Amino acid sequence: MMKKRKGSIVDILPSMIMVIAAVMLIMVFFDLYQILSLNEDVKQIARKYMLTMETMGYLDPANQTTLVQELSDLQVTDIDLTGSTMSDAEYGNAVYLQISCKLPMEQLNMDGYDMLQFVFQDKSIPIRVRRMSTAKN
Repeated sequence: MMKKRKGSIVDILPSMIMVIAAVMLIMVFFDLYQILSLNEDVKQIARKYMLTMETMGYLDPANQTTLVQELSDLQVTDIDLTGSTMSDAEYGNAVYLQISCKLPMEQLNMDGYDMLQFVFQDKSIPIRVRRMSTAKN
């Protein structure tokens, strides 16, 4: 008969550390994916309004309002359109769309001096989307 082998915590400690590290990496990946996905959504909205601006020659107040509303629906904050073409550009002139905003993000941090207690903190990441095209009005 085989005898039962004595075990100790040292035998499973490396495995436990690897599991904890893997969970932390997965959480970081999902945080980064959320930011990249939201950034891509903002760029797609900017592209949509840039195509409208090409046709009209500028960003009119109605489209400006809907642009800000669509960005707000994504939970984007501090939306600024400074630098965008707001008045009619003649045929063949450049039209610009510049969006500055902040993307919301939850970041996992350690709570103070306790290394085993983690908390989610709200944070925002500033981004700037710049598009330029030619007016075709």
